Amino acid sequence: MNEATIQEELFAAICHNEADGVAKLLTDGAEVNEVFANNLTPLMVAARAGAHEVIPVLLSAGAEVNTQDCLWGRSAFHWLCCQGLTSHYHVEAHTESARALLAAGADAYQADYGEETPLLLALRRRLKNVIRLIHAYSPIPNGSGHRLLIPWLDINHIRRNNPSLAAYTDKQLHDYYIKPPAPRRPGTTPRNPVPSPYDAAWACSADLHATDRRGYTALHHAAAMGLYEVAAILLERGAEVDATSRSGATALILAARSGQHKVGHLLLAHGANPHHRDCYGRDAIDYARRAGNYRLFL
Repeated sequence: MNEATIQEELFAAICHNEADGVAKLLTDGAEVNEVFANNLTPLMVAARAGAHEVIPVLLSAGAEVNTQDCLWGRSAFHWLCCQGLTSHYHVEAHTESARALLAAGADAYQADYGEETPLLLALRRRLKNVIRLIHAYSPIPNGSGHRLLIPWLDINHIRRNNPSLAAYTDKQLHDYYIKPPAPRRPGTTPRNPVPSPYDAAWACSADLHATDRRGYTALHHAAAMGLYEVAAILLERGAEVDATSRSGATALILAARSGQHKVGHLLLAHGANPHHRDCYGRDAIDYARRAGNYRLFL
């Protein structure tokens, strides 16, 4: 196999998220830092394609993590944050890829040719797990005075905007809101984005009025995760459609905020009030607009 062919095979293996194939090609002589025809290195292609199983293989083979492409000036971390949770990614896999890049020395503050950093791209796409990891590896600097550039990474901001959290210690709030998620155990696969306990059987036996520490009922959780069948069963059993959490959020507000328009339509069909406002003065229409969830009210 000549050099051109082996690099083509490497490109295909990366795009298909074939970690074993990539490892074999690297052993057979493929270059881990050679630029492909699209002006991207193998690590950049893996980050852009969401090939989460390939990224650790490339890093262990010596892939240069902060190299920038010649067209946009983006590093592999730029591409990871730019693509968000598309392609092969589940949330856990995307988080582990970000963790691997940061552990290898990825610079979250490296600007591309458009003056955008991985941190700015992660903020734009609301990748909270990635932002928490960035803050853990290289703390995000303060703005004016002692105000963080990202307020929700500040304990005082969290307390000020959530009076119901007064009973919790600073450590509890840090561990829940700021601390990055723990690494996934080696050898395990990413969980399905929909947690398995929340299924039809669970909905048939769930306590309709029980709440968690945020005041969320089973219907709140179903709405936030887009579990249409679960929400339908809960509503048929008599779940209160406009039950409010401690922050005043209804299930419809959570559906609007999370982009779950199908569950939102179901809640509206069962009489959910789209004009109910939470403690921040926002209703479901406001959250749908902020999240780009325009299909909810079509």
